[in-house]
Amino acid sequence: MCIPKELKFLVVDASQCMGCRNCELACSSRKAAQYQAEGILGNIRIVPNIFVGQNGLTKTPAYCRHCSAAFCKDLCPAHAITRENGVIILNKDKCLGCGICEQVCPYGVITLGSFKIGDKTKTIAHKCDLCFDQQSVGKEPACYAACPTKALALI
Repeated sequence: MCIPKELKFLVVDASQCMGCRNCELACSSRKAAQYQAEGILGNIRIVPNIFVGQNGLTKTPAYCRHCSAAFCKDLCPAHAITRENGVIILNKDKCLGCGICEQVCPYGVITLGSFKIGDKTKTIAHKCDLCFDQQSVGKEPACYAACPTKALALI
């Protein structure tokens, strides 16, 4: 994978989030298009890589922070999680589906999902990749573009 050096990262202003979940829907729609291209749509449950949570009256999106000390990367036995230009990337082809990354993520934003290939079921981890493929052609991340209040910002 070639991650562009000028990639922008997400930050959130929780005071602006109204909990509409447009970010979740946009992420899921983007993933559905990817799964369709890979020929696995219909065989996999689509889970967004961003989740809107609530603490009291405050709603805020949770997403991969691409940690500088990324335990998910450091503890992956298959070395399926790497860092490229600051972005923590998951290689689905190398992923064993063991769930260690899901357990050690301090933000709880790595999920496991299973899909069928023929008569076999494969479990792999899923996480935010900052829509690097879209950003590399000048487009915005799906969640950012869908946020009506701009609670998500790019830096």
